[in-house]
Amino acid sequence: MSEKQAFKHVGLIYKKADMSFEEFVDYWHNVHTKITTKLPNLRKYVVNPIDRREYPDSPIDGFSELWFDSIEDAQAAFASEIGQQAYNDVPNFAENVAVTYITETQKF
Repeated sequence: MSEKQAFKHVGLIYKKADMSFEEFVDYWHNVHTKITTKLPNLRKYVVNPIDRREYPDSPIDGFSELWFDSIEDAQAAFASEIGQQAYNDVPNFAENVAVTYITETQKF
């Protein structure tokens, strides 16, 4: 088995105050994801809404994972036209996306 480095961008997401949790998840899945999955060089996109039944007091409403082969691929994707569209769409469903960072991982 060979190992190859990959990069994962994680965003901690807070829903808009005037949206229900269900509206937030619906928009995230059905509108924002359609934009985001078009990012160039995106290898994997994961939407992780918090399970409010299990974690009703969670300070965040969800987190996203965007996987790329390299940090350069991630930076190019976010700088692209689609990256700008995704960025501009965030205020339509999120009050804030905090502590976004890129982590180095291993592919197995």
